[in-house]
Amino acid sequence: MSGVLFHEQTARQRIAALADAGSFVELLAPPERITSPYLAQLGIPVSFDDGIVIGHAKIGGKKVYLAAQVGQFVGGAVGEIHGAKLTGLFKAAARDRVPCILLVESGGVRLHEGSAGEIAIAETMRAIFECRALKVPTIAVIATDIGAYGGIGILSTCCDHRIMTEHGRLGISGPIVIEKWMGKKAYNSADRALVWKTSGGKTKYLLGDADALVHDAPEAVRDALTKLIGKSKPVNLGSVKARQKELQNRLKRFGATDDPNVVWKGMGVRNIEAASLASGPEFAALAKRGK
Repeated sequence: MSGVLFHEQTARQRIAALADAGSFVELLAPPERITSPYLAQLGIPVSFDDGIVIGHAKIGGKKVYLAAQVGQFVGGAVGEIHGAKLTGLFKAAARDRVPCILLVESGGVRLHEGSAGEIAIAETMRAIFECRALKVPTIAVIATDIGAYGGIGILSTCCDHRIMTEHGRLGISGPIVIEKWMGKKAYNSADRALVWKTSGGKTKYLLGDADALVHDAPEAVRDALTKLIGKSKPVNLGSVKARQKELQNRLKRFGATDDPNVVWKGMGVRNIEAASLASGPEFAALAKRGK
């Protein structure tokens, strides 16, 4: 593994690290000056890419459509332009029968843009299912501390596959939001161990919400992508019912607990301390042996 950490890279650095050298072509790039129509009205600085980089590239010689959210701009939150770029990319993937990859880094909808952001996420979900109906693979990579929350958390689970690192986090509501509504005693967002054991990559891999748990390195993410970009999962009544049954069983087993260690033990992790210190792939091996 190189010394480069995937979660510390910018959106464009991540794309450059994953794509074959020189193959990425950006669409609606910053020089086109397509910015949010709302932020400027509120006196908030805009970004010329509106917090998302989209385009097409090759990974291992195979063409893909690729998007990377920019967490440094309003937490990667989705507004009208950001969402339109994302929707358009998945629609292009469906049209051209080309796999589509989203490098996720977002807390959800941009509150400044309200309904426009919500509608954009709904339209992107529809575009993802257009891809899946045509057996065009869709992959979400969740590998940063900002994670995938809110509408983007839901959107990520609509994809065929999710690749996570132990830095990644996935959920409906972020830790601060949960603490605000439930109280600090119920959920302390400052408790990093609790946060990562609740919504982090290790737990999501255990529960089957992530298909791969990899090192926090570009080459590890790229390797996982090369294994998945040719694979799609069926979306039909049978698959939906099977997934619903899995979720019902999960709720029955763990719905009453507030201790993530109980979930880990219930899913076969025998040595909690060792598993907590393990890398992503090491954890996956420990979990597998414990089942």
